[in-house]
Amino acid sequence: MEGEYVLSRYLIASDVVSPDHHPDPSRLLFASRTGKSLLIKEKTYQRLLAGEFAKMDEATLRQLREDEVLVPPTRDEFRDMLEKNQQAISEVGTLSLTLQPTANCQLGCVYCGQQHVKKNLDDDTSARIVARIMDTLRRKPYAKLAINWYGGEPILALKQIEDISGRLIKQCGQAGVHFFASMVSNGLSLKPDVYLRLQRHRVNSFQITLDGIGQAHDLMRPVKAGGGSFDIILQNLVDVTGMPEFSANRSGVTIRININRHNQGKVADLIDLLAERGLAARNVGLDFRPVVDWGGNQADRDSLPAADFAALEIGWTQHAIRRGFEFDRILPARTIAPCMVVMPDAEVYDAYGNIYPCYEFPYTPKYDAPKYKIGHIRSIDQVRNDKAVTREWYADIQTGMSPCPRCPLFPVCGGGCAKLWYNGETGCPSFKLNLPERLVLDYWMRKRQRASEPAPAIA
Repeated sequence: MEGEYVLSRYLIASDVVSPDHHPDPSRLLFASRTGKSLLIKEKTYQRLLAGEFAKMDEATLRQLREDEVLVPPTRDEFRDMLEKNQQAISEVGTLSLTLQPTANCQLGCVYCGQQHVKKNLDDDTSARIVARIMDTLRRKPYAKLAINWYGGEPILALKQIEDISGRLIKQCGQAGVHFFASMVSNGLSLKPDVYLRLQRHRVNSFQITLDGIGQAHDLMRPVKAGGGSFDIILQNLVDVTGMPEFSANRSGVTIRININRHNQGKVADLIDLLAERGLAARNVGLDFRPVVDWGGNQADRDSLPAADFAALEIGWTQHAIRRGFEFDRILPARTIAPCMVVMPDAEVYDAYGNIYPCYEFPYTPKYDAPKYKIGHIRSIDQVRNDKAVTREWYADIQTGMSPCPRCPLFPVCGGGCAKLWYNGETGCPSFKLNLPERLVLDYWMRKRQRASEPAPAIA
């Protein structure tokens, strides 16, 4: 056995824990190659570290091989995982695209790097984008088309969204391609009637930001015309999620909370208020994020140190769970890509017809240079930049520009935010610094909820 398998490098272990039903000292082990966690006795863990596999029973060895704690010997496990990712990417059956139909927005968020102007997609550009999308669907065997509406504030281009969606839905139906859509919105205009118009065009998933309660949020996300945005957005959320159509259509909302030193003390208050308004029971999730630099605007100057944020995130998550919010995953899942940047056909279209590899590039002065663009919708067939910045992340990741080849979490991270690494910043997700705590939280959640697939106890 010792010669057939070796201990994977892609493992994270918790400190020793003693579950009530398990008298022996044990650890929780996270195998990032599969995104699975296991409860494992301390003596077995020490045998793993020592390579004493012959002292383990066959059932234990079988489980460890299935979860890829033990793997066949290889010269370079990182390169193996990278090749698996690239192979899986070539077989993806969903074409995912981001459309930014307007450069306009009502808010002047303190951390936003975009320059907003009153510019929406014109009819000719819209028609060209639809034609390009359908051409891609004809050339490759995609079974699904996923559109994410982004901005600016996309609802300010609602007519364009309805027009483009209507044409795509019709043509996808004729081609046998399933169409669905999501939206990142500031929530200021997401009234019940607007939700119904969007839902008729297959938009069922929304991300909306609230950065604390009342003044804490309003200082971060003020309305350009004057006044606060918090009360309006919260009421919209309550109204829309309370509609019978919202539950009938299985719509969902993720509330993103961007956090720095100024609003960190209001996160728990926001969780409490959202729970009191009934949102925890309405398919509403929470996503805690640190404020980061956006296009060289130094928005991260007031951000918390990464370790401090990671520690607080565990507390916020626990508090949200106590208040009734559910989290799809506490532990990160196995992923083949950090985001859209490495997907060969994934593109971002802005209101001017520019095509980018990253949805944070449009309307941001720093990223207006040609090296950040794949091309333009009117000339993409003649002039195409396949080496746009971030597009070759899976090649550049091997050159030492980040510590990813040495990180045990690469299989569930894919490198994090490529844009940040290219900017000379750290693109690691927060779970890199709180994974052991997440392991324990995930275990106790599953034990409490009696999930159908609890972490198996390994002898």
